[in-house]
Amino acid sequence: MHGEQPIPNEINRQAAQWFAEQESGDMTPEDEARFVRWLAADPQHAEAYGRAQAVWRFLNAETLAPTPSAERRSKRRWPQLTRGRHRQWIGGALAASLALVAIMDSDIATRLRADAITATGEIREIRLPDGSTAMLDTDSAITFTSDGRTVRLLKGEAAFQVARDPRHPFSVNAGSGTSTALGTRFIVRRAGDGARVTVTEHSVRVAIARQSAVLREGQAIGYDAESLDQPQRVVVADADAWTRGRIRVVNRPLGEVVAEIARYHRGYIRVVGEDVARRPVSGTFDIRDPVGAIDVLQRTLGIGSTRLTDRIILLHA
Repeated sequence: MHGEQPIPNEINRQAAQWFAEQESGDMTPEDEARFVRWLAADPQHAEAYGRAQAVWRFLNAETLAPTPSAERRSKRRWPQLTRGRHRQWIGGALAASLALVAIMDSDIATRLRADAITATGEIREIRLPDGSTAMLDTDSAITFTSDGRTVRLLKGEAAFQVARDPRHPFSVNAGSGTSTALGTRFIVRRAGDGARVTVTEHSVRVAIARQSAVLREGQAIGYDAESLDQPQRVVVADADAWTRGRIRVVNRPLGEVVAEIARYHRGYIRVVGEDVARRPVSGTFDIRDPVGAIDVLQRTLGIGSTRLTDRIILLHA
């Protein structure tokens, strides 16, 4: 039955948007007809829409009034939401909540397979049987062989400190590729069927299918199921800053920075509006306190936010 399977995030988003449309009171007869067709097209549509209704009842729409930044709060009152903007906040909050439900549904299989796993916001060092260590970033999971020399990164990111053993190579499998240590320290981050590998000390051979490349200290490379990218130079202190509880960014879009900080937050954070999301950001942020990091961004950029406690945060102009 459909109800026994996780509902795809895209269907959850569509359901949230349809619910927001109806709550706004702006739907035309043509909109109503499109909604009925969408609802009838797949049993999961009706299930997701029912979930949207339940989530909204739980959230209580009255708590979603936008909260301006501290600086703005002292200067002026926040304007009343138009119906269009009211729909936007409803849709964003619902999509956030439904995404959280989808994440919970999809994480069980990984937990059953993993030898070591971290929760959202947790960074933990794991000692492997061979004496090597794997520092797992937020929401990450690995499995490893009995000798500890072969690791599979199931999700997330991990930094490896490799114990020397020339007779037994140390390798990390992630997606469709394998990274084999030729030195001592490197980082692997999953990305779909591929990954990004960063060398922080000595060198690493990265291979997929019939392609391979040797990375030196201060280089990173990405790959997917079909190809290797070209190696890029990186600043090692920035690349492994998360192992010290920080991230450092230089002239990166706000949307990307918020998405990175959100990985450490047990909730949902999103930037609303392309213009806001493109604003450049530089700085160092404490990922051990993601809400505090978002507060710093909000004050620095002078932007507003809509919050459902600290669990759901929507940043906007």
